[in-house]
Amino acid sequence: MKVEAEFGSIFKAVNARASKIDFWGDMATQITLKGNLDNLPIYVKSEEGRVEVAPYEYYDATFYIDADADVFAAVLSGTKDFYEGLAEGNITVNGNTDAALLFAKAFFG
Repeated sequence: MKVEAEFGSIFKAVNARASKIDFWGDMATQITLKGNLDNLPIYVKSEEGRVEVAPYEYYDATFYIDADADVFAAVLSGTKDFYEGLAEGNITVNGNTDAALLFAKAFFG
C-alpha cells in the first residue's frame, strides 16, 4: 500500500494497521509528524484488547513517536525500515522504551 506524506494518507494507514494488530496490554502513543502538513498528532491507544486511533493530542501517552512525515510514510509503505529511520534520526521515541519496542515490533514487524 503506497502511503503519501500527507496527514490523511498516514492517518488512514495507521488506522488500517492498528485494526489488524493484537497489542499486548494497555498502552497509548502519540505520533507527531514533522513536515509541511497539518500539525495534528495521531493518537493510538490499546486498552482491554480494543485499539483506538484518533487525530488528537494525548497528554498521558506511554511513549511518544516524532517522525519526519516523508520517512514515516515510507515506513508505512514498506519501502523503509522503522529502525533505519530511528538510526538516521528521522524518527525519535521518548517515554517507556520497553512499550515502544513492543509496539514497533507488532506495528512495523
